[in-house]
Amino acid sequence: MMIRPIKVMMILVLMQMMSVALDMQGCFTTFINDKGIKILIYDKNDDLIIPIGKSEKRRFGSENEHAHFVIYTQEPKKRLFSPLYTCKQDQCGANGNMQLKFSDIENDTEAAQLFTITEHTPHMSMVQRVSEVIKSECSNCEKEE
Repeated sequence: MMIRPIKVMMILVLMQMMSVALDMQGCFTTFINDKGIKILIYDKNDDLIIPIGKSEKRRFGSENEHAHFVIYTQEPKKRLFSPLYTCKQDQCGANGNMQLKFSDIENDTEAAQLFTITEHTPHMSMVQRVSEVIKSECSNCEKEE
């Protein structure tokens, strides 16, 4: 039985495609909450909000896009979550699944070096801003007297 040249060519093309697929690395990120606080991750690529409880981890991202997400932390004794960090992945991990801990971001470890991390300023509510303005105006009033 003779193998036709077209079949040989198809087998070679299929083998080539499989070797390329095996070399592809995904840019998934596994975020590990190693702090005693509740965290929300807003995945900007997929437009998803991912809750991560204390000592939990979640995997998100895709095989063809670098991760881009915002970390929200819950304020003590409140239900309000505030943005703390925005993270944009610059490089994929060696195995395609980058593991990033909350403490890595705070301590700027090697794992955090694969991301561009922007820290957000603490949120100040309108009530707090108004009270600060009133205090500054009142202190100026007292000085004038």
